[in-house]
Amino acid sequence: MERTIALAALCAVLLSGCTEQMDAAQKQAVQQDQTGGVEETRLLSEAQAQKQVLAPLSGTCSAVLTEEILSVCAADGAEHAYFVFEVSGAEGTPVGKAAVDRTTGEAYYYLGDGVLEDYTAFPLYDAAASDRQSWAGVYLGENGSTLTVGQQEEGSITYAFSDGTQGEAATDGGTAVSADGTLHFLLEQGIMTVAGGEQAGVYRLRPED
Repeated sequence: MERTIALAALCAVLLSGCTEQMDAAQKQAVQQDQTGGVEETRLLSEAQAQKQVLAPLSGTCSAVLTEEILSVCAADGAEHAYFVFEVSGAEGTPVGKAAVDRTTGEAYYYLGDGVLEDYTAFPLYDAAASDRQSWAGVYLGENGSTLTVGQQEEGSITYAFSDGTQGEAATDGGTAVSADGTLHFLLEQGIMTVAGGEQAGVYRLRPED
C-alpha cells in the first residue's frame, strides 16, 4: 500500500514537471509566433511603389499593377518580393514593365522571367527628372533618433544618424544606396524610409526644413 502511494506521488511530481516544461515551451512558441521569429520589415505599399516607377520617367506616363508574382533572391541571401507594373506612355501605348523591390524601394526595368535590368535602361527613363528631388534636411525617427541628409553633387548625398553612423550614398530618383551597400533609403513626400542595419525605420522631415 505504501509503495502504491509513493509511486502515485512520484508520478504526480513527474507530471507536474512535464506540465511546467510544456507551459514554458508553449509560451516560447507563442512569443515566436507573435514576433515571427525575425525582425519585422516594413514593406512598400502599392501606391509608394507606383510613385517610385513614375518619378524618374519623362512625359505623362501611367503605371498599372499586374498580377505577376515576383520574388528574387537578393544579395543578402533573403527573398525579396516585388511589385510588377505595366508602364504606358502619354498616348496609352505600353512601353515595358517595371519592378519595385518592396523591401528597399528600388525600381528596375523588368524584362520578364525574373530578369531585372537597371532602371536607367527603361525606355522612358529621364535622368534629369530622376535628380530633381531634394534630399537635404533633418529627419526625425519614431524612436527619437535623427537623420541629417546633405545634398552633394548631382546623384550623391551624405547622411548622418544621431548614433554616429554616417557616410555617402548614391541617389537614383527617390532611392539611394550607401557606398557600402548596407543601407537603402527611400524618400517620398518628406518621409524617409531606411532599410538595413540598426538604423532601419521611418524618419519624417522636420517641419522647419
